Amino acid sequence: MRQRTALVIGASGLVGGELLQRLLRSEHYERVTIFVRKPIACNHEKLQQVVVDFDHIEQYEEYFHVDDVFSCLGTTMKKAKTKQQFIKVDYEYTLRAAKLAEKCHVKTFLFVSAIGAHPHSMFFYNRVKGETEEALQRLTIRSLHIFRPSLLTGERQEFRLGEKTAEWLCHGISFAFVGKWEKYKPIAAKQVAEAMYRAALSEKQGVYIYECNEMKGECKQQRGLSHQQ
Repeated sequence: MRQRTALVIGASGLVGGELLQRLLRSEHYERVTIFVRKPIACNHEKLQQVVVDFDHIEQYEEYFHVDDVFSCLGTTMKKAKTKQQFIKVDYEYTLRAAKLAEKCHVKTFLFVSAIGAHPHSMFFYNRVKGETEEALQRLTIRSLHIFRPSLLTGERQEFRLGEKTAEWLCHGISFAFVGKWEKYKPIAAKQVAEAMYRAALSEKQGVYIYECNEMKGECKQQRGLSHQQ
C-alpha cells in the first residue's frame, strides 16, 4: 500500500496534538506537515513544521499537495476577545484552507466542528461552526468528514477552569447520558483523533458527519479488531 501524506492545521491544540502523534506513529503515513504560529517541541523524521501567517495562508499553497488535510483549528471567545476575531479563526481560516485543499485536489478534508453546530443556532459558537460546515459542503472535495465532539477531555497545555468544572460535573452524572443523550457525553480528544485517522484511511467518498457516540463506536470497533488480530 502506498504511504500517504498529511497536512495538519491546528496541531498545537488538544485534538490536533493527539492526531499529530497518531499520524507520526502510523505506518500508513510517510510525511506529516503541520502549520504552526511558532515551532512546537516535537522532532520526528516524518515531521515538517511550517511557521505560517494564517492571514496570508494562500502563500502556503504548495503544502496542500497532500492526500489528507486535517483542520483542527479553533479558538475561544476568551482568547479571541471579539466575535469578529472568533469568526476569522473558526470560519475564515478554515474555509480558506479548505479552498486551497480543493484547488490542490486533496483526497480528504477532515474538520473538527462541535456538537450542536447549526447555521441557525441561537448560540453564537454553534452558529459559526454550523456556517463553517455549510460552507465546506459547498466545495467540491472528494471526501469531507466533519466531527462534532461534545466536551473534550484530555491534558491541555493551558488550564481552563470552566471546562475542568464541566468535565467533573459530567463525570458525576455520566449515568444520565444514554439513548439520544449519549452524544452529549464528554469525549477524550484521543478518541476524536483516532476517529479522524480512521476516516482518512477509509477512502470513502462523499460527506460524512460524526457525532460523539459514532466516534466512540469507531474506536471501540477498532480495539475489537486489534484484539482479534
